[in-house]
Amino acid sequence: METIGQDQIIIATAGHVDHGKTTLIKALTGIDTDSTEAEKKRGLTINLGFAFFDLPNHEQVGIVDVPGHEKFLKNMIAGLSGIDLVLLVVDAAEGIMPQTIEHVDIMSLLGIDNYIVVLSKIDTVDDEMKELVTEDVKDFLDKHKIDAPILDVDAISGTGMKELIKVMDEKIENIEKPKVNDIPRINVDRSFSIKGFGTIVTGTLLEGELNTDMTLEAFPSGKQTKIRNIQVHDRNVKRAEPGTRTAINLTNLKTSEIRRGDVLTLPDNIKKTWMLDVDYKMLPDKDANLLGLWTRVRVYLGAREIIARVVPLGIEQIDADKDNYLQLRLEEPVAVKKGDRYILRTYSPMVLIGGGSVLDPNPDKHRRFNEKVLKQLSVKASGNQEQIVLDFLDNSSALGSKIPELADYLNLSNDDVQKMISDLVKQKEVVKISGLIIKKSKLEDFDKEILDTLWNYHKKNRLQKGMPKEELITKFKISVDDNKIMEKILKKMAELGQINILGSLIAAGDFEVKYNKYQQKAHDEIISELNKSPLMPPNFDDLIGSDKTKEEVLKAIEGEEVLRLGEKNVMLKSAFDEVSKKVVDYLKENETMTLAEFRDLTGASRKYGMMTLEYMDKLGITRRKENMRILAKKEL
Repeated sequence: METIGQDQIIIATAGHVDHGKTTLIKALTGIDTDSTEAEKKRGLTINLGFAFFDLPNHEQVGIVDVPGHEKFLKNMIAGLSGIDLVLLVVDAAEGIMPQTIEHVDIMSLLGIDNYIVVLSKIDTVDDEMKELVTEDVKDFLDKHKIDAPILDVDAISGTGMKELIKVMDEKIENIEKPKVNDIPRINVDRSFSIKGFGTIVTGTLLEGELNTDMTLEAFPSGKQTKIRNIQVHDRNVKRAEPGTRTAINLTNLKTSEIRRGDVLTLPDNIKKTWMLDVDYKMLPDKDANLLGLWTRVRVYLGAREIIARVVPLGIEQIDADKDNYLQLRLEEPVAVKKGDRYILRTYSPMVLIGGGSVLDPNPDKHRRFNEKVLKQLSVKASGNQEQIVLDFLDNSSALGSKIPELADYLNLSNDDVQKMISDLVKQKEVVKISGLIIKKSKLEDFDKEILDTLWNYHKKNRLQKGMPKEELITKFKISVDDNKIMEKILKKMAELGQINILGSLIAAGDFEVKYNKYQQKAHDEIISELNKSPLMPPNFDDLIGSDKTKEEVLKAIEGEEVLRLGEKNVMLKSAFDEVSKKVVDYLKENETMTLAEFRDLTGASRKYGMMTLEYMDKLGITRRKENMRILAKKEL
């Protein structure tokens, strides 16, 4: 068992039907990719064919032989996920043909621009014809802004094969694999069954690693399965890495439960969607009137064909010379990632008209001319990852996001996102609090929202020193569901003097309790009344009666100057502290105290003595033992 690494190169053939793609691959690899009887009988590739071979200066590469006939375009598109290099095969006797043009258009829409042009069957034409076709190919490449070598090759006689292999090796040396997400994802392009093994699926591993025994989820069905075995190029491997053509033997999944176009990934990695926000580029020779509001189209995503309706955003009519934004309303759900490429064909007749990339794989339904949405789409389409992160953080309903969530959104690795965030922290665009990434301006707005909440509380409770911390935290649960993060935000605000933390209360930084003359009078009367008989705590109702001002003041000083011993009785805190000290000193010397001894020590009546001792028990100062009191353990 072995591992085949991420530098695995995938090469695709492209070109018109019968221009020699399959023959060329057989000459390179010894493998006949026309595998079905129908293909052999008809002399053309219907399904995707796969082969592999070793280049002189590079490890094994995979080759995808895609169909050249226009009726099999869907299969051709399915094979192009993860392609690094294209062999554009052109018959030296025919030159550029309709499928040659269409294949190159598809490649451009999928963002593939690395080519070698193979002028095939070169031994079947004379020099004059070869020169004419070569000029035809050069004009075609110039028109499509493709910089590619043109090689004379005859796969049957062997002419030019060594030179082709040499150039392929040189091209591959300069290929840089894109950085991808750490979570495995594969677009299934074949699904079949082998007796004794069960369900097998194949596809290019777009990102992440696959391991045996890994649990995967199939989308859009949501069915879970486990990997029994992995093969890369007919070899069993322990692990498959990004960029490899992979065959996976799955358990607990019937072939009827997974099909071409489905996606395999970790559970909960992606979500099904019935809508996509995309950027769209019309092919230059197509009529923009082919696409309008509610036009029915065929959408090709990964290995999937879906019917959809088109909703142009921000424009009345598609502009063939510019990038456009669309919302695609799908007739079947899909599961894709931001940045995935797609292609559009008209519904009927089927004409290739354009394509682009997914900007938002799980959008809301938009109004067509929503300026905020259009601005967000513009940022997403720019490709500036830092700006995309800032836009995401700014428009998220949560206060911030963590690295894995951002990596998933950007479809990048955690390490790459971590480096990007470090740069944004240095630029003072974002801040990190306990692993939460927050846009600086959004945190400032959040701080202001906290202050506004506190001031609203102060206006309604002018005599309260502050708002209960738990009540404040609860109000912001939707934005911040982690109490530790909220505590750190409050601590930071306190350090800046924006707020004061008063034990379990929070107050705005410049707030202070101020009594008016009526409140001050009520305060003085309450304290005076409690001082008359400090150890005989009166009933709440007897103390304030129906006086609303006294009620408000008593509530404000409760816990500070006054303690509520029971449900209704209140006592001066200073009086309670004094009697508590006497009790503690007595117990330290005598170990136990009866209610009678408490009365003798303090002069309090039995009723109020019992009330005071029970409150001391509640606070953990004393503990009842039979009919006596002893010091609680924390006081020993």
